[in-house]
Amino acid sequence: MAFDEREFQVRVSGAPYQDGDYFVYTVFVADGRSESYIPPELLEKSKRVSREGSAYEEYSDESDIVNYNTPLKLRNHLTTMRLSYDITGSAYSSKMVIEMKDPKTGKSSYLWSDYQEWVALRQWYQTMDRFLVYSKYNANPDGTTDLKGTNGRPVYIGAGLLQQIAASNRQSYTKLTADLLEDYLFNLSYNIMAKGERKFVALTGEMGMKEFDRILKEKASGYQLVDTKFVSGSGQELTLGGQFTTYKMLNGIELTLKHFPLYDDIVYNRSLHPVSGKPLESYRMTFVDFGMRDGESNVQKVVRKDREMAMWHIAGSVAPGTGHAKSKSTLRANAKDGYSVNFLTEQGIMMKDPTTSGELIMDIA
Repeated sequence: MAFDEREFQVRVSGAPYQDGDYFVYTVFVADGRSESYIPPELLEKSKRVSREGSAYEEYSDESDIVNYNTPLKLRNHLTTMRLSYDITGSAYSSKMVIEMKDPKTGKSSYLWSDYQEWVALRQWYQTMDRFLVYSKYNANPDGTTDLKGTNGRPVYIGAGLLQQIAASNRQSYTKLTADLLEDYLFNLSYNIMAKGERKFVALTGEMGMKEFDRILKEKASGYQLVDTKFVSGSGQELTLGGQFTTYKMLNGIELTLKHFPLYDDIVYNRSLHPVSGKPLESYRMTFVDFGMRDGESNVQKVVRKDREMAMWHIAGSVAPGTGHAKSKSTLRANAKDGYSVNFLTEQGIMMKDPTTSGELIMDIA
């Protein structure tokens, strides 16, 4: 076995024995000389050793064993989310002045009830997406949670995408440079990803894309461009423009940017850059490893069976699709002049390997 300074090596003799919470190994300096020694500073608690190989005497009955790394075990929870909206009996039959057309089905409608359903669905999907990214894990080490709902049952909140990224892979920056980006991605992939696998996708806002384009144009200004696509047209109708979205670096590292609208939302991202006045979140770059692990994607959305998108209504004087009740024999759930619609999902997001993803975060402090 070798110490942090590799020239100092020892041979383990016999099997270890347990002493309290520790295991004790008997070792000899590998060169076999009586005057040889291991420097005391290499034996301190914070130091490490690694297995170099094995060596045995003739006619030995011992052998080395297969070396296993203890796997990292991560725990998360699914989050139950809900949303509801109400339609009054009058609004169910009311018409709007402006026609609303469903882009998927091509169906047109003037009804307020259809418009309200569209608004609710839009907010519902936006809320689910935002929660998958930003939610914070709230369970205790033993798996319980102290947060309780109105009926006294526990409310579990699972970790979103950002919280699952290894904290050691987050780095702050005040001004993005090409060197900073290259060094960061090199460190992120070093000794973890093979050269052919170092293809990163970065989720970022419009300001992050603007900064990325700026640093690449600054870098490209030092080169002679043989075939440029920044100038198009001919004669008096020339157009200058273009934006970098992909960067190929040394050691097989390749980065492609994807616009992530959640980072640009000024309603939810209220901390602003002092110069641009845009959300600081818009400068965030989240490098996500969407590669495969054991035949499955490293990042997966997880839902409880049959509970990804539960939807139902509670009818009063009106029921969606059937309209107003016209007979005393019509059975409804309550006496309200209208009806309510409910959405429910039980979902979460899973990152199987958090060590290959990371973030560059704008810091103005």
